[in-house]
Amino acid sequence: MQTICRNSLIAVLLCWFCASCVSAMSQGSIDLDIRQVDGKPAFCLPASDDTGSNPIQIRRVGVSRSTGVTTPAVTYWNATLPDSAPPVYLKRGECLVYGQTVSGAIVDTPAKPLNANNYYDVTIMHAGETGAVYSSIFCVLRQADGSIRIAVPGKQHNPCASLGD
Repeated sequence: MQTICRNSLIAVLLCWFCASCVSAMSQGSIDLDIRQVDGKPAFCLPASDDTGSNPIQIRRVGVSRSTGVTTPAVTYWNATLPDSAPPVYLKRGECLVYGQTVSGAIVDTPAKPLNANNYYDVTIMHAGETGAVYSSIFCVLRQADGSIRIAVPGKQHNPCASLGD
């Protein structure tokens, strides 16, 4: 009888623990605002979100592109701020421009040229265990005059839809 009670208690505690982990991770990412600055994508922190309206301390910023279901994503830019670096904060409404130098960051992958007519994923990770992950998808479109335009798929209209990626 004691074994049954002990095993039942262990099972209940294990279920509670798993449910707590799933609940904590279920928030998902928070959308970044994507803009274009001097022909490059700029990743902007929204004015406010579920985490509030305070600045965030950046831990990592990265841009990648999925090339297929069975192949790993290709990293186009990745910079990490180690614990030993002075903290870098991104204020609400401020942006990081693709390839921008971030003070104290270790550049794991220097910014590579972005190819027109492709989708890319961007992620900014907040420092701290409970920090939010900010991310978005954008595409690079070639215009008729040869210039490029940074676009974001929207709820009502998707300027990237014709890419077929």
